[in-house]
Amino acid sequence: MPSPTLTIDLLATVLYRTLLHPFLAWLVPLTLRAQATPYTHRSFQFSVIYAILVTLLRLFFLLDARLASGPPRELHWEDEVVVITGGCGGLGGLVAEVYGMRGIGVAVLDIKEEGEVEKEWRAKGCRYYTCDVGDRNTVEDVGRRIEKDVRRRFLYSVAAIEKSIFADDISRYV
Repeated sequence: MPSPTLTIDLLATVLYRTLLHPFLAWLVPLTLRAQATPYTHRSFQFSVIYAILVTLLRLFFLLDARLASGPPRELHWEDEVVVITGGCGGLGGLVAEVYGMRGIGVAVLDIKEEGEVEKEWRAKGCRYYTCDVGDRNTVEDVGRRIEKDVRRRFLYSVAAIEKSIFADDISRYV
């Protein structure tokens, strides 16, 4: 297992959660005022300017994320199908069962043949599809089958595989 390394992403995350966090930035001027530092003192003025800039930066980040993603859509589970890959065992199987018990449309994908487990999943309120997520053509074919079978939008969860998943291909079906 590779040892953890210091990366730019890690440094940015630490800075974003510490020095560039508005809560911590506003603690400095509040602490200075608690010590009766006058409003005209340079340290107080610089700390207020810093806190204002950090707060504005955070607001710009939030605004940017909202504009980039758009407003959150209302999620109605009866209109959705959850696609769970690697659903025949472990966490995927448990998640599929829970959603199936709640009456949410669930499509379970795994590499086991359909005959072996299809009846079991139908009894749990789920549909089963044989799919090797490491194979691009299989993912595309199963995506089309799910789209044809359910005729609704669907969410998906990706199983762990060693090579990269074809997210661009899957996202066409979402």
